[in-house]
Amino acid sequence: DVRAFDGTAGIVQPAIAPLYDTRSALEVLALLDDDTLRSGHDLVQRFWRQRIGEQRFDDFWNASLRQGFITDSSMAVIHGEEPPAPQTPAIVPPSSADSLTAIFAEDAAVADGSFANIGWLQELPRSASKLTWDNAVLIGPKTAENLQLRDGSVVRLARGNRALEAPVLVMPTHAENCITLPLGYGRRNAGRVGNGVGFDAYSLRPLTGSVAQVRLTRTGRQYDFAITQHETSMHGRDIVRTVAARNAAAAQHKQQPSLYPQPQSPVHAWAMNIDLDACIGCNACTIACQAENNIPVVGKEEVKRGRVMHWIRVDRYIERRNARDLMLFQPVPCMHCEDAPCEAVCPVGATVHDSEGLNVQVYNRCVGTRFCSNNCPYKVRRFNFLAYANTEVESLKALQNPDVTVRRRGVMEKCSYCVQRISRARINAERSGTPLVDGDVVTACEAACPTQAIVFGDLRDANSRVSSARKSSRHYVLLEELNTRPRTTYLARVLDSDDGEVS
Repeated sequence: DVRAFDGTAGIVQPAIAPLYDTRSALEVLALLDDDTLRSGHDLVQRFWRQRIGEQRFDDFWNASLRQGFITDSSMAVIHGEEPPAPQTPAIVPPSSADSLTAIFAEDAAVADGSFANIGWLQELPRSASKLTWDNAVLIGPKTAENLQLRDGSVVRLARGNRALEAPVLVMPTHAENCITLPLGYGRRNAGRVGNGVGFDAYSLRPLTGSVAQVRLTRTGRQYDFAITQHETSMHGRDIVRTVAARNAAAAQHKQQPSLYPQPQSPVHAWAMNIDLDACIGCNACTIACQAENNIPVVGKEEVKRGRVMHWIRVDRYIERRNARDLMLFQPVPCMHCEDAPCEAVCPVGATVHDSEGLNVQVYNRCVGTRFCSNNCPYKVRRFNFLAYANTEVESLKALQNPDVTVRRRGVMEKCSYCVQRISRARINAERSGTPLVDGDVVTACEAACPTQAIVFGDLRDANSRVSSARKSSRHYVLLEELNTRPRTTYLARVLDSDDGEVS
């Protein structure tokens, strides 16, 4: 049995028998207490039987299992005083060139180390640094220049009689005269995935608080990071567009004529729109897509070779505005182009257009020429260089989404607009005899986005959310001058008056 955040109790019924010879926490506690009952089922039943009574128990038990929670079991609300705001740690100017303020913070993916043994999170690029499979001493550019440090420089950090060695990563938007030490790495008993990954910042952390003074010295050695995006400048191109006010119009490119006939979508015309003003670069879309579409992890060495498999990436760019650095984020899935460059070059027709505007990848036809990837200007196609997916371990088979093919080695793969969810919604509509309406199809990335920056829907429905987004003055198409006519489009980011004028 469990409690929700508001105290509501629920009874959780296992869907399958234990895969291994293990015991639940409840059964272990009963064993330590020398309880007469050893079965988790019997222990939970006894607890609620004592509270509900023998007469009402059977009806209560069946109803609770059916609805998943116990009615009227939430805790009483207590209105306390507003907690004081946390104090911003003071950054002490260095007393010497090798003394810095160190700020200890949980890692954005593995937190305090609780999730260090999850490969998905280890390979998830961190929002600001795009670093995977590691933590790093994060440092500002001017501080790094003063200390003669660059990306990968290994330094020795000391506090009292404690010391550790760790590599440096220079962050353009990081505060100066201080460093950030991400926690959750350097674990020694984390299992096969997270064991020995990164350095253990806990060894320098004070018992109370999250700030300390440390001495930094260079070691002269270099470390090679696995980073998914090395270029942070847009080099003057209109990639992430910005406007100075919400009602301002993004620079519009005139749609170019085409020699190709325009594809027709008689029933549905699926499309996606991403609001860059709402996007916070959290990567929730990336990890949701990975879980939904059976995307494997490839490991640190493969990431270094540029072979990461994520179907939607979140690019980040650093722009200099009013003497300060501004970080811009842009999620990039497959564009599902109407005039798709990948389709024209595939020699076996493995990448084709369907009647609803989806750029479909037929795995059984693909022979791995990678012509489509070479011809894609958005670089959103991924190739299975190795057999990344583990199909041998029995317990891992339950990890895979049964609605999505587990790809073999040697095929191209990419975002499919969660075509399995489209099919499921269509089947449900046919069963119920009602047409699909806006919101019936929700992609994995859209469902996971905490700021609702991603909307998906049917362009043939003039009142759908995606159609409404395209009517915005901030609407624009990525690399529209190439005339690929993508179904995935964007809304420009709105800048504060302090950030600069229209991009």
